[in-house]
Amino acid sequence: MPPHKKMRSRTEGDVIKSGPYTNEEDAQLIELYEQHSDKVDKWKIIADMSIIWIKLVCILLSQTTYLNYFLITRKHYTNTQTRFVNAIVDKSDLTADEKREIDDLQTNPCYNKKYRNKWPEIAKKLSLNRKQGRRTELQIKNYWNSKERTQKRKNKNKERSYERISNIMNIKNIIRDV
Repeated sequence: MPPHKKMRSRTEGDVIKSGPYTNEEDAQLIELYEQHSDKVDKWKIIADMSIIWIKLVCILLSQTTYLNYFLITRKHYTNTQTRFVNAIVDKSDLTADEKREIDDLQTNPCYNKKYRNKWPEIAKKLSLNRKQGRRTELQIKNYWNSKERTQKRKNKNKERSYERISNIMNIKNIIRDV
């Protein structure tokens, strides 16, 4: 299921129902974000102003629900912007230079404090001199995690092959000694 269609709680009358975001809710969320994009606490303001939140407050839900709603709202907007609204995102594969730079920022001890696993910072740095659009944090993170998984698999296979070779060598030594 695409991120913008994930399930979340909403109210209809006095009953809380789960369901995907409606187009009206998407439009409302984007409009509120554009109105308050210059403010530091924009997501709190949006959550407070949202019709959905007002309905939730009316039925006196807990602080945890507020926090969950706040996080879901923020994540939903980010996914919506990245995938559908934001046309300046470059969706092509990462270039070899970009991959090298990500590897350097992740592994070089000089950059560890500033960039190690800080995907938004790395995305900003990569996007500075680009002409075709910017890279998202998700693109960077997916590349890195995929690379890590591949390396772990390769290392595991190497260990297995070393074990096989050492077993063969031991068998040859035993046979030779007999």
